[in-house]
Amino acid sequence: MLWILFAIIANVLFAVSNLFDKFLIEKRVRDPLALTVFGGWIDLLFTLIIVLIHGLSITGTLQAGVLLLSGVLVELALIPYFKALSLEDASRISPLFQSMPVFVLLLSSVFLRETLTHRQMLGFLLILSGSFIVSMHKTDAGIFKIRKAFWWVLLASILWALPAVMFKFVVVKQTFWDALALEFFGVAIGATILFFLYKTRVLAQIRDIGAGTWSILNINELIYIAGRVSNFYAITLGLVSLVAVLGGTIPLFVFLFGLMLSLWFPGIIKEDITRSSIVTKISSIILVSCGLWFITL
Repeated sequence: MLWILFAIIANVLFAVSNLFDKFLIEKRVRDPLALTVFGGWIDLLFTLIIVLIHGLSITGTLQAGVLLLSGVLVELALIPYFKALSLEDASRISPLFQSMPVFVLLLSSVFLRETLTHRQMLGFLLILSGSFIVSMHKTDAGIFKIRKAFWWVLLASILWALPAVMFKFVVVKQTFWDALALEFFGVAIGATILFFLYKTRVLAQIRDIGAGTWSILNINELIYIAGRVSNFYAITLGLVSLVAVLGGTIPLFVFLFGLMLSLWFPGIIKEDITRSSIVTKISSIILVSCGLWFITL
């Protein structure tokens, strides 16, 4: 069960990065698109480091193409993700991403022939229920509606589910570090495409960013990269569908970290910590945790 350890480490790092993203969007970088491009270019540096240390061996053009496309999709998924963060608290956005395991399950069952037990399927349903609860809000008229951020998260989840399955599909034919380098290079390609499509917006944002913000960006991206490396390694060791659903622990970490920051450092992160909001978030986390318990039994 070593894959569980690496998946949990990845989720802790993703939770920290999630809060960094929220801080950057609210305090430092106005345009989420620019943040997406900057992060993708930092991935290019990490790709060069991997190649310098481990070299690069490509076993086939098809495998390389799949990994590059996987990286591009990871980069494109950041656009709806940042849009969702601009609309809601980080601790409310995070549980919504538990819709991603459903897409991973469907894709992995078709392309990887992975199967789950009835107990694991029950775990999926509990996780989805928790995600649905936190996605609802009550209007002034007393009507419950799905939050706008939900649809952005749904799009990001689909775009992120594809690379997870694609990486597992290819890594059996490529070494781990070769596959990782190609996938990260695909992220850099996606960032470059976005830059040329929205060059004016990105350049305008670059002029407004100070040295302190660049430092935070770099630290955040290093944390995110470490999380992805740990997550991809977990995928190589276990079922990709179970690694994906174990991401249900991320909301717990985001909630705990966000609560501490809101209480002690409200100038950095200020989450909604009203009683009703906390009850909703805790209820969602309990359902997600129960689902994870069924899955990992």
